[in-house]
Amino acid sequence: MTSLLIAVKIIPVIFIALFPVINPIGTALILYGVTKGVDKKTWASMSRRIALYSFLFLSFFFLFGSYILTLFGISIPVVQFSGGLVLASMGWNFLNQTTESHSSDEKMDMPSVSIEEKAFYPFTFPLTVGPGGMAVVLTFSAHLNRESELLVTLEQGAAITGILLMCIVISLCYRNLKFMTSRFSASGALAMSKIVAFFVLCIGVQIAWAGFKALN
Repeated sequence: MTSLLIAVKIIPVIFIALFPVINPIGTALILYGVTKGVDKKTWASMSRRIALYSFLFLSFFFLFGSYILTLFGISIPVVQFSGGLVLASMGWNFLNQTTESHSSDEKMDMPSVSIEEKAFYPFTFPLTVGPGGMAVVLTFSAHLNRESELLVTLEQGAAITGILLMCIVISLCYRNLKFMTSRFSASGALAMSKIVAFFVLCIGVQIAWAGFKALN
């Protein structure tokens, strides 16, 4: 029962860590400007595909992150420490991010291909899930409690659930672009990101501290 409670705590933690990095509300506001000519049915299908690709992308790096680290000879405490610092740095950057930084994203050049061919690149990667999302899931992969196989399995299941919830939010935000643009102004989306970014900063410091203690 204790192991289950420990694992369940990961669901909101990984969701909160991914939210400001992926920023589905802010990205939806950006996508609204580049998908105005797409019919509602086509975009609804595209939203599901982007969410699915995001889930597969993040899940792959979470589940196989430890093997990737082993391949490069990187120890788990080192990833905990450095990944925690990166996560804390991202949280700090989001806290201090100005509205001008979003304008450059809105000017992103889109390849002159059909909308369906943009589902993975650039709509999924790097517009929705970029290097920041990869860093988050790799850090959490290294942060698993490895005291027992059962606990590792439970924590992996909880983390995948958190990733799934994040991707459901992505799908809902992207599918309802018009609703999002009418309910959330750019300043409102930025304010929400600031609040969540503070928690990301705290999570990053916690993970870095755990890695630092493991190294000593």
